[in-house]
Amino acid sequence: MKIWMKYLVGAVLGVAIALVVPIDDVSLRGTLAFLAELSIRIGRYALIPLVLFSLPVAVFELNEDKEFWRLLGRSLLLIIVSVACFTLIGVVTTTAFKPSRIPLLSDAGSTAATPGIKDLLLAVFPSSFFKVFTDSGDFLLPVYFLAILLGFAFSYDKIATKPVVSLFDSLSRIFYQINSFFAEFLGVLVIAVTAFNVLGLRMAVKSEVYRPLLIVIGAEVLAVTFIVIPAILYFACGRKHPYRWLYAFLAPALAALVSGDVYFPLGSITKHAKESLGIRRRANSVVLPLTVIFGRAGTALVTASAFIAVLSSYSSLGISIGSLLWILAVAPLLTLLLGAAPGSGAMTALVALCAFYGKGFENGYLIILPIAFPLISAGAFLDMLWSGCMTLMLARDSGQMQEKEVRFYI
Repeated sequence: MKIWMKYLVGAVLGVAIALVVPIDDVSLRGTLAFLAELSIRIGRYALIPLVLFSLPVAVFELNEDKEFWRLLGRSLLLIIVSVACFTLIGVVTTTAFKPSRIPLLSDAGSTAATPGIKDLLLAVFPSSFFKVFTDSGDFLLPVYFLAILLGFAFSYDKIATKPVVSLFDSLSRIFYQINSFFAEFLGVLVIAVTAFNVLGLRMAVKSEVYRPLLIVIGAEVLAVTFIVIPAILYFACGRKHPYRWLYAFLAPALAALVSGDVYFPLGSITKHAKESLGIRRRANSVVLPLTVIFGRAGTALVTASAFIAVLSSYSSLGISIGSLLWILAVAPLLTLLLGAAPGSGAMTALVALCAFYGKGFENGYLIILPIAFPLISAGAFLDMLWSGCMTLMLARDSGQMQEKEVRFYI
């Protein structure tokens, strides 16, 4: 059975469980919450060592061929451009279709706070070197930065560092095999994650006032998935059929959709990029974690759409050109800071947008809280799909990919 089929079966079972579980059964809800959290942790279990041992070897090999800075620079440029473009798509489509106003809420609430730049810098440089390994479960950047330093350090004296390079290379392959096991097992973990999130959605959404906004965002996701991204791949990858590449990323994108967490399927997309598309470890290890940390383009699109819906709900006079330009400028910048919020992307960014915008809108995100999961889920789905596509394009451009036939996809 293909891996995406396992994930799909798990998701269907999770939805079925969520539909039969009584909403008022506190004990069952608590059990599902525990199982979902446990599943997310298991899904991420091998992620940190996989990055820590694979990335230094990739940096060392790329640096030997004088290709590292070129690949890193092109990756960052593509990330910045794509986040800005996806934000523009969200602003334009939501402004054009104008979903109906959402009734304002008077009660207070809370959600995840957006980490500031100071917090992120402190996380990258903790008080102790060893805290990088213990405090990076929700933020890959500290491990990513350390791994790059190790990769450069391997080059200072090749004779002295050769045993360590060989050790890291072996550990990289070992943890890749461990990661492959978890990627195969993820279909089981998806059951509890899906059941808990769908049950929460059942409890939260009791009104049809959110339907217009959800339809707009759903249409955006479908358009980007089946029109925008394939068009980009078609012209960027030699005018070849693009949907076969999207098919290669179907399983991790599905896992991101049902969990709303971009670290949960990261090990799975690493396996698919290598074994389905033939992307070498050099590109895979450098680009994929970087795109997941900074390249949350899908979340940027969803956040911009949701924020416009918030502004429209508070005012019947429409949104000024100045406000739209402000969203286009600020939303991408905030999205670049979401590496420390892998499981709450769109809502974390929305909270930050409301706070930065001010003018009495600081608590505007509260009217969106009942549909927090579908927003986070839609953003994570596009994030994962686009991360894979960016890795594909950059690997092809740098000659780090050996294409395979679709029948060999895992």
